[in-house]
Amino acid sequence: MICICILYQMLQMIFSNVHTPLNLTAGRNGQPSTNLSWSTRLKIAKGTARGLAYLHECSPRKFVHGDIKPSNILLDNDFQPYISDFGLNRLISITGNNPSTGGFMGGALPYMKSSQKERTDNYKAPEARVPGSRPTQKWDVYSFGVVLLEILTGRSPESSPTTSTSMEVPDLVRWVRKGFDQESPLSEMVDPSLLQEVRVKKEVLAVFHVALACTEGDPEARPRMKTVSENLDKVGT
Repeated sequence: MICICILYQMLQMIFSNVHTPLNLTAGRNGQPSTNLSWSTRLKIAKGTARGLAYLHECSPRKFVHGDIKPSNILLDNDFQPYISDFGLNRLISITGNNPSTGGFMGGALPYMKSSQKERTDNYKAPEARVPGSRPTQKWDVYSFGVVLLEILTGRSPESSPTTSTSMEVPDLVRWVRKGFDQESPLSEMVDPSLLQEVRVKKEVLAVFHVALACTEGDPEARPRMKTVSENLDKVGT
């Protein structure tokens, strides 16, 4: 109970200065995404990766967030990212009289499904979409990879691009991976607003490779978040 109270106080201090969820396709506060420079996007990516790595590696238990997506990444006035929606409903279930029987989040806190149905499947790892599957940290790695691709392309996985002759709209991960397999020009995949920043081409390409590693279909082939964070920190330095 003491730990819960301390965590609640920490959350109050953090979120008192954070108001805006990350919207990668509309920007911040409804502004166009073109207002987000590459340096700002990279800052958001690096900060989010550090936060996830901390949850995975530095806590006494091996936590899993389980729902990484842009709306759960909050930004302060300096575009510093904060991961939200971690454990709030699960903490409530601990203190209530009807704890969840749906398993455990990362082997620690009771894992509860959201009462509101959201279109979050496009951020979920393939194995996370199997009913009854147990959450793992590799779920978070995959979801973070999708967020990275959204940062890079400026496209939502819910409205992935396709060609006029295609009868099927591929998801964002499949579309980007196909582009790299076919050696398509980077200009066809990256957010057009970033093409104006010619000097960042190598950095953008490096982050693409990190995102593709995170979104490998085989969970065992995905890196740990600690490795992801370390690789992102090398970009632009």
